[in-house]
Amino acid sequence: MLFHENSVILFQGDSITDAGRGFEPDNLGSGYARMCVRALEALYPDYNLTCLNRGISGNRVCDLAERWKEDCLDLKPDLVSILIGVNDTWHSHGVGLFGGVSNEDFEKNYRLILEQTRDLGAKIILIEPFAFHHQAFSEDWRDGDFGHKIMITRRLAAEYADEFIPMDGIFYKNTLRFKPEELSEDGVHPTAAGHRLISLEWLKAAGAV
Repeated sequence: MLFHENSVILFQGDSITDAGRGFEPDNLGSGYARMCVRALEALYPDYNLTCLNRGISGNRVCDLAERWKEDCLDLKPDLVSILIGVNDTWHSHGVGLFGGVSNEDFEKNYRLILEQTRDLGAKIILIEPFAFHHQAFSEDWRDGDFGHKIMITRRLAAEYADEFIPMDGIFYKNTLRFKPEELSEDGVHPTAAGHRLISLEWLKAAGAV
């Protein structure tokens, strides 16, 4: 397992991790992070785990880098889970207020926070960014910028992560059983079923099940 008794577990990312937590430090939101924590509480009631969600809607990897000391290192986590990347592409196409991020800056900032996290001694789970072609997300982005972001994440996972969840591929595999809109309401944000799928993969990666 990537956690132990008295572990501090931190979930980090964008709106998919945020899931309506509203900047409240003790609010886990309503998405996969909360589902993971409730499962951990049920499976390991005597472990005295501290589970924190610091996902912020709209964040890109450069935003994580700016707040990493306060929202990660200062919390002294034993296990850090990161899901980031879709906004780094999506915001290049008129979505959001901040603009997209080049592949070079994406890798530079992601590598920075991963090195800082590894130096802290924390275990790392990286979750691959994902998106579907319907409503908000154009499929041609996948062949260009978004595909590069996914490949960068995979390379960094091989170098820094203790576990890697290839979530884009997993979601696409599950479209054999579900329509894309059953897993993501707009091509980017998961439905409850989509969040459950992420949580199941996370629990397996963490060694909880």
